Amino acid sequence: MEKNQKVIDELIDVLESKGEIILKNETNNLFIESIDDKEGYSYVSSTNEEFSTSKEAVEWLVKKMNRIENIVD
Repeated sequence: MEKNQKVIDELIDVLESKGEIILKNETNNLFIESIDDKEGYSYVSSTNEEFSTSKEAVEWLVKKMNRIENIVD
């Protein structure tokens, strides 16, 4: 579990610093990008899901990928 949290924290850092993150596995090719709107940053996924924090966005992405272990790239 601690390893998973470390990976999630690293993904959050990448999303916040680079403005986007792309994850792929054998069935999914998903991304999240940050958007600077009038009220600050928000995050949008390739499936048009919207998130108010990078943590929410990354947790959604990991859930869609079906666990950390299933992330290929």
